[in-house]
Amino acid sequence: MHTGAQSPKGRWIEYVEGDPEGIVARGRSIESLGRVMQASATTLEQVKDGADGQKGLAVEKLREVVGDSHGLLRQAGELYEPTGPVLVAYGEALAGVQPKIKAHADRCAELWATFAALPGSVEPRGTGGWLQPEPDSPEAEQQAEEDAAKLAAYRAWEDEAGYWDADYDTWEEAFETAATDIGDVLEGKVKDGFWDNVDGFVAGLQKALSWAGLAVGILAIIFGGPILALIGGIIGLVALGLTIYQKIRGDAGWLQLGLAIAGVLPWGKLGKIAGGKFSFADDMFGGVLGATAWRNAGSQARELGFAYLFHGRGATGALGSLRQLATGNNPNGFGDVFLRLLTGKDVAAYEKLGDVTTGVLPALATASDLLHGLFAVPLKYDGWISMFTGHETIKKKVPVLDVVW
Repeated sequence: MHTGAQSPKGRWIEYVEGDPEGIVARGRSIESLGRVMQASATTLEQVKDGADGQKGLAVEKLREVVGDSHGLLRQAGELYEPTGPVLVAYGEALAGVQPKIKAHADRCAELWATFAALPGSVEPRGTGGWLQPEPDSPEAEQQAEEDAAKLAAYRAWEDEAGYWDADYDTWEEAFETAATDIGDVLEGKVKDGFWDNVDGFVAGLQKALSWAGLAVGILAIIFGGPILALIGGIIGLVALGLTIYQKIRGDAGWLQLGLAIAGVLPWGKLGKIAGGKFSFADDMFGGVLGATAWRNAGSQARELGFAYLFHGRGATGALGSLRQLATGNNPNGFGDVFLRLLTGKDVAAYEKLGDVTTGVLPALATASDLLHGLFAVPLKYDGWISMFTGHETIKKKVPVLDVVW
C-alpha cells in the first residue's frame, strides 16, 4: 500500500495479509492429523512386532513391507500434533488484529491525502523577510492559519499512524511467537540435507552479489575504468550461473531465469552490431570471456601500481593510486562523472558511438543505444533505491522493461 510517509516507528503503512479462518482450520486439521498418524504408527508397530496375533505368509509379507515405516510416521505425527495449536493461536491473533490494522491503514491514507492537499507548512513560515509577508499583515495572519491547519493535519495523521504501529506490533509479536514455537517443535528433529544447505548458501550469495553490484555500480559512476567494468561483468556472470542453478533446483522460475539471461545480452551495443564490430567475447558479460577487458584491466592495475610506488608507498602511495584511479579515466573531470551519472556513458564512450559504419541502419542502431542509456540509468537507480526502501520497482511492475533495460 505504502500511502504517505513512514510510520513513527519507521515502517511503511500497509495491510497484513493472511486468511485467519483458513489458518485456524489448517492448524486444527494438522493437530488432528498428527494424532491419527501417531495412532497409525502404533498399529503398524504392532503388525511388525507380531503383537496383533496374526499369522501366515501374507502377514509375514506385510510385516516385511511395513518394516520401520512406523518410526517415520510416528516422528511426523509428533511434529504435526504440537504444530497445529501454534497455527491456531496465530490465526486467532491475526483475526483480532488484522481488521484494526486495515482500518488504521485506510484512515492514514485519508489523513495523509488531506494533509498533502492543504497549503502551508508544518514548520511555521517566517514574516518580514525576503518574499515573506509583513508582520501583523492580513497575509501573515493567513499564512499562520495555513501553517496551523497543516500542522494539525499532520499530527492527526501521526496519531493514527501511531495506532497502526501499536497494532502492527501486536501482529508482529504473534507472528514471531508462532515462528519461535514452531522452531522449538522442529529443533533437532528436522535436518537439512546437503543440497538444502547449498540452496541456502546460493540464496545468500545472490543477496551478497546484489549489494556488491550496487557498490561496484556506484564506484563505476565516480571512477569508471576497465577494472570496475570487469568486476561488474564477473558479478553478472556469477549471478547468472547461480540463477541457472536455482532454476534447476526449483528455487527460481522461467521468468526469473529469462530476465537474468536478458540482463547479459548486448542491449545498448546495437551500433557495434550494425557496424560489424561486435565481439561476443569482448561485449558479453562485460568482456569477462574476452582478452581485451582483462588486458585493459591489467594495464590500469599497472598504472595504479606505478602511482603507488611513485608516491612513496604506504599511505601516501595509496592516496596516489586513488588519485590516479579518479583522474585516469576522467580526462574531462567532473564532466565524465556527470555524464556517467545521467546516461551511463562518459565522453570517450560518446566519441566511440560515432565510430560506426555509415548508413541508415548503423545510425538508427546508434540512436537506439543513446536512448537505451537514457532510459536504463533511471531504472537502474530505481532498483538500487529499492534495496534500501523495499518498494516495488518499475521493472517488477512492468517486467518487459527488464528485458530491454
